[in-house]
Amino acid sequence: MLFSATMGTKVADLIKLSLKRPVRIHVTAQNNSNDGAADGVEVANRLEQEFVRVRAQNEGVNREAMLLALLTRTFTKRTIVFFDTKAEAHRLMIICGLCGIKCAELHGNLTQVQRLEALENFREGSVEVLLATDLAARGLDISSVEAVVNFEMPGIVETYVHRIGRTARAGRAGKACTLIGEGRRQLMKAVMKDAEQKRSIEESKARKGKTKASSATGAIRSRTIPTVVLKHFAAKIISLEPHVKEVYVAEAVARMDRMAEMEANKAKNIINHSSDIRARPQREWFASNKEKISAKERYLQKQEDIKAKVGTGIHRMTRKKRRMREAKAEFDEMQEEAMDSYEETGQRPKQIMTETVVKASAKAHKKELYDKKRQKDSKSLHEEDIERKERAKKFKATKKRKGAFATDALGDSDLFGDEAVAYSAKPKQAPVAAKSDYEFTEYDPNKPTRKHKQKAHHGFKSKSKFKRRK
Repeated sequence: MLFSATMGTKVADLIKLSLKRPVRIHVTAQNNSNDGAADGVEVANRLEQEFVRVRAQNEGVNREAMLLALLTRTFTKRTIVFFDTKAEAHRLMIICGLCGIKCAELHGNLTQVQRLEALENFREGSVEVLLATDLAARGLDISSVEAVVNFEMPGIVETYVHRIGRTARAGRAGKACTLIGEGRRQLMKAVMKDAEQKRSIEESKARKGKTKASSATGAIRSRTIPTVVLKHFAAKIISLEPHVKEVYVAEAVARMDRMAEMEANKAKNIINHSSDIRARPQREWFASNKEKISAKERYLQKQEDIKAKVGTGIHRMTRKKRRMREAKAEFDEMQEEAMDSYEETGQRPKQIMTETVVKASAKAHKKELYDKKRQKDSKSLHEEDIERKERAKKFKATKKRKGAFATDALGDSDLFGDEAVAYSAKPKQAPVAAKSDYEFTEYDPNKPTRKHKQKAHHGFKSKSKFKRRK
């Protein structure tokens, strides 16, 4: 048997792997598409939902004051408070501790031992309030949770359903209170609309006699906190700010002490067990030791090359500038070699490669290319045709010249050559107009215009008139 709170794709894969022809049993009935209810919200029947509106001017200290008032006056026992961030959970943990409320925190900044300790204290009852993030929203079954308080309405309705699902479990009653700001009121309206739809569906079924009259969802109420109470707790939080800062400083010092102690223990273990540590095989993850060493050597070589080129500025040059610099260095080497040969032999070279000579030759070559291109662009189509025909004639002439010397010196072909046969002259045909090099389309009276050489009747106004003309 496999028990699961959610049936996702991973659980379905596990079912296919481990079970053979399983039978599914659902504790809660699934919503039918014909009912018209939304599928996103599924809450317990005995759960009462309350919403506290937080106006824009009440954000900050006043929101914390509202939560402190609820934990002090209304939800004093077996309560889980959910926060969006770890920092908010820790700050309220400090404030509640200074106000005398027995509470524990549960979030990602704690170690596994600290998390288990906080859960165990809340289960045993030594702690009345558990301040947690969404880490505790799923997968925890803590019995006798009387209330769930949301410091802020979550951005997704599904997360809200999982949070309030920590209470009112296994047929018990429970309460859920949410401090909702102006920016997320549409989520509250979606929850209320869904509850009204389900309630109307249940009432219609009860009238038809299909089911007994029962509440699909618990009551949904609006809660208000008196202004005097809010001001009292806000002033109390403001007065506790210096103590909160002191606690933060003490925690930072304790964290530094813990890290120093950990480093000292690490050094002590290295000194005492150095032989055992060195005897362990070295860990290899994505690269072997040889690959690591070669990569390190390449990196060091690259750094040395960069250091050697830092003074010259070559390491930051573009490819074009670097090639120009290399060509100039080669030119300087050639000049030095020419000067050395002149000093040794005493003979001047016929052409001295100076910088002006190189620039002049490059300029002349560039001008020659430009003149050729301009001459080619200035030619007409007729001149291009004449040039093309002359090239073709030259090609044929060279081909014939090559063919004249294909036989041997006596004029005879090789032993296995074909015998030349003379034929009578072909009858002269009428001169045909030369085909144009340009494929112009014109009217040809000899060329049939259609497959069937009959005129169509579309040239006449009517088909009957065409038949009479026949």
